[in-house]
Amino acid sequence: MTFSICVREETTDGPVFGVAVATDAPAVGALAPCISHKGVISTQSFVNVRLGRRGVELLSDLAVDDALTGLLAQDDHSALRQVHGLDYRGEAFAFTGTDCDGWCGHEVREDEGITVAGNMLATGETLPAAIDAYQSTDGQLGECLIAALAAGKEAGGDKRGHTSAVLRIKAPETTIYHDLRVDEHETPITELRRVYDAAREASEQFTEAKKSRIFD
Repeated sequence: MTFSICVREETTDGPVFGVAVATDAPAVGALAPCISHKGVISTQSFVNVRLGRRGVELLSDLAVDDALTGLLAQDDHSALRQVHGLDYRGEAFAFTGTDCDGWCGHEVREDEGITVAGNMLATGETLPAAIDAYQSTDGQLGECLIAALAAGKEAGGDKRGHTSAVLRIKAPETTIYHDLRVDEHETPITELRRVYDAAREASEQFTEAKKSRIFD
């Protein structure tokens, strides 16, 4: 009932992580995405929040594949789970349980710093469409992630529709538009883009005002 994209971008200040998720259920941002300066994970299908929250905690000591493989081995219902993500070491991981509802699947592009996954999707075209949009969109990371959600939806997305969406980014300098949720809306991805644009504009206005007070 969900599709998501996790990404890692290398910068001179270290890796930046991002995740975006859309689904036909309220408040997906409260459950699916987990992120830190060490990595990013999305847990979905029949959500086990421990896979994301504990998984991210373990990334300081373990690679993402070791962390999530170990947690899945402790999960009696792992066949119902879907989880994927990346870490600061450059590793990537994705898992789709055999009992996840179709269409379901995932794609890992470790060298490109991208993982995608989805279940209960209208078609298998959702995930490649999301990747293509992410990679072909010019702009800041948040814009690219929202474009990925929009393209995934256009290619089919959740076959039941879409109710909530979330965008989270972990960068050396966090801003107000790096952690945004639309918990219930008729067009959550469109609304997420509107909120992102408004929050980014407000942040940039604040930054300019602060600079003018310092240097005037």
